Amino acid sequence: MNQLNSETVKRLAKEVGFDLCGITTPEPIPQSSERFRRWLDRGYHDQMTYLARDPERRSDPRVLMPSVQSVVVLGLNYYQPNSQVTPKSSGRVARFARGKDYHKVIERMGMQFVAMLSQVLGPGAGAEFRFLVDYGPMLERAIAAKAGLGFIGKNSMLISRQFGSWFFLAELLTSLPLESDDPFAVNHGRCGTCNLCIEACPTGAIVDDYTIDSRKCLSYLTIEKPSEIDSKMASQLGDTVFGCDICQEVCPHNCRAVLTEHSELLPESGVGEFIDIDEVLKLTSQEEFLQFTAGTSLTRPKLEGLQRCARIVRNNQAE
Repeated sequence: MNQLNSETVKRLAKEVGFDLCGITTPEPIPQSSERFRRWLDRGYHDQMTYLARDPERRSDPRVLMPSVQSVVVLGLNYYQPNSQVTPKSSGRVARFARGKDYHKVIERMGMQFVAMLSQVLGPGAGAEFRFLVDYGPMLERAIAAKAGLGFIGKNSMLISRQFGSWFFLAELLTSLPLESDDPFAVNHGRCGTCNLCIEACPTGAIVDDYTIDSRKCLSYLTIEKPSEIDSKMASQLGDTVFGCDICQEVCPHNCRAVLTEHSELLPESGVGEFIDIDEVLKLTSQEEFLQFTAGTSLTRPKLEGLQRCARIVRNNQAE
């Protein structure tokens, strides 16, 4: 059986295509666990009731995988610029969702990563792996900060010196004992006295440093909220039909953003930066909806949710 060290793990992660890789221990982070519980107690998760189920699983990777000794945290840059003008009768899609569904893209990369690690270890190694993308039950931004990938900003995003906040996260839990990274080895910066994200949020969703009230967050309202959107909130959507990038766009750390090298995440591979509102409203069946959103994250709100947001954007553009 061959041995795997942290250096080899990071090299293989890079070969697969991940842009960032850090390693940490699986012990829970008390401050993050307590902040998450307070967030739930205040009802900031709104109708995302699944987040309140068994919060310990999100705080402690050892509950997910009792044999875990190391957590490998991976990052994938998805940055792409915005067009300056919105085409007529179109709704804007947030950057993360313009290409193919990143969950599927990252899962494929994760499977390849695990296969390469297993190949190095050789047969009979007995190592265990569990790969998670961001819908897995984990407080991933806190764990990523612990692994040295960045710091958590006032907008609750993980911010890295190399990519700003424009990157996806994934985690590999493993029974292998790997050397951990120093979370402070890289000076990723800090927010300091800057409040640009708080001031720019049109609905006041950043209610405190590092705390988002989902009930006011445009990303939550356009993607996750199953019921109707309050008219006051709806007026703040502007031309946004899916997701929101405002708090990231104003962040000074994102001046370091670089165009993603992953073509699957670019508009040409998915629905694009804009979708035709009239076309969305003409969809009459689940089959038509799935054909329109095939392979992308826009399947998440379902037909009713996407058409609800399309109607809001049409009304906003008419005013």
